[in-house]
Amino acid sequence: MVAPVGGLLAAFVVVLAGCGVGGLAEQSSLAADPAFIVRVLPTRPGLDIAGPGTTTGPDGIDQAALGRSIPALGTSAREAGLREVAAREWTGPGGARLVAVVGLWDDGEVASAIGGEMAREAGPGGRAWTPAQFGGSQGYRSDTARALSVVIGRVSLFVRAEGPVDDAAVLRTIDLMRKAAAQQDQEGTGTRG
Repeated sequence: MVAPVGGLLAAFVVVLAGCGVGGLAEQSSLAADPAFIVRVLPTRPGLDIAGPGTTTGPDGIDQAALGRSIPALGTSAREAGLREVAAREWTGPGGARLVAVVGLWDDGEVASAIGGEMAREAGPGGRAWTPAQFGGSQGYRSDTARALSVVIGRVSLFVRAEGPVDDAAVLRTIDLMRKAAAQQDQEGTGTRG
């Protein structure tokens, strides 16, 4: 576990070093309320909501996204400008679990680096996964788990699935989250200054 956390911190430093090279100018300013996005997600067939959605700050992103404590992740996220996090979880038979996590950041480029590391942590021993419909996404999948991270503007979208939850469920959840974030921004209800 030491190597992945080290990778997380290294990725954070590399991205911060590259921020001055015009990356921020290319980022959208989209911002939306993370709690709203997870609240409007429907329950997938075969799954049940596993309790109410949760909200937390940067120090709780590890528990929300990965279900375990990785203190370096919370520290990196806080230093990178993560403002708020919301999560929702569904479970089903045979160990099925689907977790959706949304974060609002100061900088989407840094959010992307940290999201990629979270996906790697969620799919240990897996292989890289970048679905064509989500260019720029970062994911990992193995025989028993899959995770995908997508950043739009300053909003990070992360989905982790375990057990008999297929790729289509992960992709559909990310797509619904993306649409909710974009629609909320268009209506002006989620933009934060």
